[in-house]
Amino acid sequence: MGGSLEHALGFMVGVIFVSAFVVILMLVLTSRDKKIKRTYDERQEAIRGKGFKYAFYTVITLNMLYAIADIACERIPVESSVVAFIVTLCGVGVYAWYCILNDGYFAINEKKKETIIALTAIGVFNLAIGISSAVREGFFEDGVLTYDCMNLVCGIFLLATILVLLIKDFMDKRED
Repeated sequence: MGGSLEHALGFMVGVIFVSAFVVILMLVLTSRDKKIKRTYDERQEAIRGKGFKYAFYTVITLNMLYAIADIACERIPVESSVVAFIVTLCGVGVYAWYCILNDGYFAINEKKKETIIALTAIGVFNLAIGISSAVREGFFEDGVLTYDCMNLVCGIFLLATILVLLIKDFMDKRED
C-alpha cells in the first residue's frame, strides 16, 4: 500500500510497453492478410458500437457504486488501483462478451483459432503468475487487497472470455 511515485511510474511504463508489444504481436500473428488493421462489416460495426455503449454504462455505474461505498464506508479493504483495474476489466468484459455473443468480435480478416490460442496462453500465463504471487507473498497487506492480485484477476478474466468464446462456438455449431 502507498508505494513510491517512482515505483508506480515504473509499473505503469512496464505495463504500457508489455501491453503494446503483446497487442501488436497478436494483431500481426492473428491476421489473415498480415495487416494490423482489422476489417469489420457494417453489422459488426453496429454491434461493436452497442457493445461500447454497454461497456461505458457499466464503467460509469461501477465507478458511482465505488464512490458511494467510499463515502459510506470508513475503510474499504481494497486498494483504489485494484478497484480501478477491476472496473476497467468489467467494462472490457461487457464489451468483449457482448460482441462475442452477437458476432461482432472477430474481424473478417482475423484468424479465430490463433486468437483463441493466444488469449488462452496469455490467460494461463497470468493465472500462473497470480497463483505464484498468492503462494509467495499473498494479496493482502494490513488487511487490504493489493495490486499484487491483478495478474490473477486478469487471468480469470481472459479464461472467462475464452469460455464465452467456446460457448458461442458451441451455440453456432448447434444452430448449423
